[in-house]
Amino acid sequence: MLQKPERKVTIADRRMDLRYPDLGAACTDIVRLREGGYELVGAWSLAQILDHLNMSMQMTIDGAEFTFPALLRPVMKLMFMPTMRKGKPSKLRGKAPKQLQPALDLDEDDCANRFYALAKTLMDPSTPFVTHYPMLGRLNREQWLLMQQWHAAHHLSFVVPDA
Repeated sequence: MLQKPERKVTIADRRMDLRYPDLGAACTDIVRLREGGYELVGAWSLAQILDHLNMSMQMTIDGAEFTFPALLRPVMKLMFMPTMRKGKPSKLRGKAPKQLQPALDLDEDDCANRFYALAKTLMDPSTPFVTHYPMLGRLNREQWLLMQQWHAAHHLSFVVPDA
């Protein structure tokens, strides 16, 4: 008997459409997801997503021990900054540098609490930021915050709230 085939749903179809005006909004979403339940539509657990974001946010303050080639950074900045300013998800896919790969066995509470603390630190106007991001080169404070808000929205879009 003929049956209508089930519609194939890709990860991209199931992701959330997120844009954060600040890191506090990301914190609010994380609390809501953890209290209300969620489904993961990507490869990482919520703890791994938060660990990855935490490492990236820590780089805003401490810098990084790695960098992309000097000729590639301005090109990446030209490609990514307009996307980040619009709050749009990136169509580019890639693997995070090994220095930003999350651990496998993580405590979600610890990762969430670290995210909240780092977000609060970065939103504090008195917190000094480093001047360079490994992939994009020189960033000012506004660009750093924009990048971290966009980055959080990108990764948290793979965590879909229950009902």
